[in-house]
Amino acid sequence: MLLNAGDPIDNLFFPEGAMGSVVGVTAQGGSAEIGLIGWEGVIGAEIFLGADRMANRVNIQMPDGGYVLPADVALREFERGGPFQAGVLRFFYRFLTQISQTAVCNALHGLEQRLSRWLLMCLDRSPDDKIRLTQEFLSLMVGASRQSVSMVASMLQDAGVITYSRGVIRVVHRDGLERFACDCYAVMRRAQEL
Repeated sequence: MLLNAGDPIDNLFFPEGAMGSVVGVTAQGGSAEIGLIGWEGVIGAEIFLGADRMANRVNIQMPDGGYVLPADVALREFERGGPFQAGVLRFFYRFLTQISQTAVCNALHGLEQRLSRWLLMCLDRSPDDKIRLTQEFLSLMVGASRQSVSMVASMLQDAGVITYSRGVIRVVHRDGLERFACDCYAVMRRAQEL
C-alpha cells in the first residue's frame, strides 16, 4: 500500500513503469477498485482540487519506478499554468472517464468482459506483456470471488489469449483479449489517446 484513505498528501507520485490501483474502501471494510494510474498520471492529484488528504487507498500493483514531487512544489507549478497544468488537467479528464466507465462496466457487464477490460488496462500501463499479481488481488480488482476469477482466467487461457501461472498473467493475443472485452475498454482507450 502506498497511501491509505485519509493520509495527508505530502508528495505526488508520478509512476514511470509502476502502476497504482486506486481502491475505494467502505466503513465496513469492503473494497473495490476505482481505477488504475500508470505512466499517464499522478497519484495524489486530488491536491489540485483543494483536497489535502487522500480520499481512497492506493496500492502499487506493478512496482517499476517513478518520481516523487513535494506537494507544495507541485501546487506552485500548477498555479503558474502552462504545460504542467495542462498535463494534470488532461490526466483528470482521462481518469474521470476511466472511473465513470468502470462504474458502468461493473454494473452492466459480466465477469469475462470486466476481467478482459481490466487486463487490457494493465497491459496499456505495463512495460511488457506480463502482469504480476495474485489471484486474490485480481478478484478484488474486478469485484468477484477468487473461484469465479479462476474460472474466467482458465477460459481465457483455453481460448489462447492469456497464460496464467503462479501469479503471472501473460497476454499472448491482445486482439483476442480485446474481443472478449466490452466497449468500455474502447471508451477508456480513446480518452487515453487525447
